[in-house]
Amino acid sequence: MNWWRWLWESEWHGILLGRWVLALLLVVGGLALAGLLASLLSRFFYLSLGTTQKDITRRELHRLMRPAWLFAILLAVVYAAIHVVQFFHLPERWVDWIHRVFQALVLLALGLVGSRLLAVAQTILATRYQQANELYKLQLVHPLFTIARLLLFVLVGFLVLEVTLKVNVGPFFTTLGLGGLAVALAAQETLQHFIGALAIFADKPFQLGEIIRLENGTVGTIERIGLRSTLIRTTDGTLLVIPNKKLADSPLENLTRTPKRRLLYRIGLLYSTPEPVLRALKEDLETALSQLPFLTEAPAVFFTNFQDSALELTIVAFVNPFYNSPAPNVPNVFPLQDALCWTILTTVRRHVPETDFAFPTRTLHIASVPHAKNLLS
Repeated sequence: MNWWRWLWESEWHGILLGRWVLALLLVVGGLALAGLLASLLSRFFYLSLGTTQKDITRRELHRLMRPAWLFAILLAVVYAAIHVVQFFHLPERWVDWIHRVFQALVLLALGLVGSRLLAVAQTILATRYQQANELYKLQLVHPLFTIARLLLFVLVGFLVLEVTLKVNVGPFFTTLGLGGLAVALAAQETLQHFIGALAIFADKPFQLGEIIRLENGTVGTIERIGLRSTLIRTTDGTLLVIPNKKLADSPLENLTRTPKRRLLYRIGLLYSTPEPVLRALKEDLETALSQLPFLTEAPAVFFTNFQDSALELTIVAFVNPFYNSPAPNVPNVFPLQDALCWTILTTVRRHVPETDFAFPTRTLHIASVPHAKNLLS
């Protein structure tokens, strides 16, 4: 027992050797057990999630939370070790600064834990929206959580200034408020686009991958919904960038969510067409078109007008735009239009020569005027 008594009676730099050994054991044990303690904390946190466990794996949660757990554990171990050796008998002024530094580090540790918790929530929401195929919400998750983490660390920075340096942060908040007002006025248009993005995410007029028709007739596929603008790939391959405010305020058609599409054709027949032939042609067109498999209801053919050079027939057909589409939820109307036009053409041509498609013609009548020579003389 002499070595034990010697350990607690001997000093080094004015501190008992026993305290030095205890501090060293704390540091070594903390470093050795930090990983195990972090795993236990992650396991306990994972079990506390309950039904949310299906949206995140335990390994992924541990990967996200491990840096925060390790920082907090090592900070506690170092503070305990320094406290055991009585802060090396430093002057009270230095001890006070060490306490302030550790208070700042504790605030940073809390900020890191909060940031990692936000990352876990972001992962859970992203997985949930991806499984539900709510892609419009999925794009909003990353920027909003990034802003939340930024605000969290700004708040932690102000608290560190308040606690460590004893700085009154009230004027900073006042300045920040005035600066925020100035930025809001200067970036008014950008904020309008951001609000437009929120309106799009709330109303859900379209999602990623859907096809829309704009007010000017442009048709395209939604490729990305950003916080300022939306990217649309038009049918000719052009990438169209539209500000969210303009897109939210203008009327548009969502072609992907249209279960049926009306196709309307007007054809002109010769004025020399006999009445029985015209009636027979109407019936033949309705019969031939009704046999097409992609029609959602019976077609209709009407004798609608007398044009300058033709008798006008109007053909109305409602089709399923997703019939034999190469991709799900993507309308493909061009093959349907092709089949309709070929059916109309072949049906009309079966009635030649009694009738045919008309084209603009003019007939010039020249009449002789009696006593024209006397008038000229």
